[in-house]
Amino acid sequence: MKNLVFLVAAYMAVWAGVFSYLAYVAGQQRRLVRRLSRLEERLKEKDMVEEVT
Repeated sequence: MKNLVFLVAAYMAVWAGVFSYLAYVAGQQRRLVRRLSRLEERLKEKDMVEEVT
């Protein structure tokens, strides 16, 4: 029975680690999407300026 407590604790720790990692990756993905959007806007602005000149 003692081993069951440790097994459950390890199981919870693994799932907590998986959840934390997925939350981290999701945050990085949101950051990259924002950066990509800003880059696309800058490129569109640059194209518009070149078309005018």
